[in-house]
Amino acid sequence: MRSKAIFFDRNGTGDLQPAAEGSCLSRARRGRPCQIAEPERRQLLLDAAESVFVELGYSSASMDDIARRAGMSKKTLYRLFETKEALFAAVIAARRATLEASTESSDCPDVQTAEAVLRRFLGGIARFILAPRQAALYRLVIAESQRAPEIAHAFHREGPSMARAPLSNWLAQQNARGTLRVADPVSAASMLFSMVIADLQMCLLVGEIRPPDDAQIDQSVNRAVDLFLRGASPRPAEKTSVGQERV
Repeated sequence: MRSKAIFFDRNGTGDLQPAAEGSCLSRARRGRPCQIAEPERRQLLLDAAESVFVELGYSSASMDDIARRAGMSKKTLYRLFETKEALFAAVIAARRATLEASTESSDCPDVQTAEAVLRRFLGGIARFILAPRQAALYRLVIAESQRAPEIAHAFHREGPSMARAPLSNWLAQQNARGTLRVADPVSAASMLFSMVIADLQMCLLVGEIRPPDDAQIDQSVNRAVDLFLRGASPRPAEKTSVGQERV
């Protein structure tokens, strides 16, 4: 009897990819034991957990299901993640971590450079959040939030709240340099996220639209950045007041 191929979504787009032929997971599925490095073992468990959560729902998914999907023992799973809540939080944190490299801390000597960084960052965020796999996780949290409020808390803590932090930090840097006028970087980052993503995401989650394409995302990003920079660009008299209080 042929062993069943194991597929994981490794890029957040919903495209499932098989375990590589000859990989430790592939060999383990054919009954050939092998040693797995700790980071690889952790990633295999996160991939398996995400797939099981999306397929079965958080409440119905068991740690047995996840360990079996990963081809590991439940003892190994509990050694790395003490509870199902901790495992779900780690899944969300791993998703968010893929975004951190998108924010550049490079100098922005003028508004034009800042504009390019904003477009690139917000475009990357939007493509990530509006991908099918992310939409599936959002739907999961919404559906399970009444029965399992802990996953809603974990999702918000490890997901949206942390994802906005790089942008708010970058906006604070630009305000200090005088490149942009952003008195409240945290609120500004939240506003930019909502302007770019909120409407598209709501329509996607309720099934009104298919996942938006690059042209739709770019249109939303460009509109939000243009509007934001109208209010955040320094006025001529303020360009020499770097580091001073702005109103």
